[in-house]
Amino acid sequence: MDMFGNVKLVELPVLITPEQKAWLEMMVKKGKIAVPPGGTLPEGSVISIFLRTMLWNSEEQRQSIDGLPEEMIEDFRRQSGLVEISAQISEDQKAWLDKMAAASKVAPTPGDSVISLFTRVLLQNAMEQQQALERADPWADDDEM
Repeated sequence: MDMFGNVKLVELPVLITPEQKAWLEMMVKKGKIAVPPGGTLPEGSVISIFLRTMLWNSEEQRQSIDGLPEEMIEDFRRQSGLVEISAQISEDQKAWLDKMAAASKVAPTPGDSVISLFTRVLLQNAMEQQQALERADPWADDDEM
């Protein structure tokens, strides 16, 4: 962090499914992933903020991909047609992810990474939580307004 309270950010390329990318874009478009008050940001910046929040929460809860059932990991390893997005995360988060990936017993498929697998798991969980919220309150979706 610099003297103005700004956190140093680094680029993190991750592979996600096309469905996850479309979901992120839809959530930004609908305003479900909010832009900070008083400003506008490009879609990629809003998505980066969302991913940083997910990673921060995972780090606080000491989550790792090694804690997942083997069948679930295999499902994520078999995903195909992945698309690359680039997110800006803090240097501390990148160090945490690198440490988690280095200690992981999960072997990603060629061209994939433990960090991308973990990100897809977090996004899938967020998508499922959002879908559960929408099922619980069918009037909450504002598409028809």
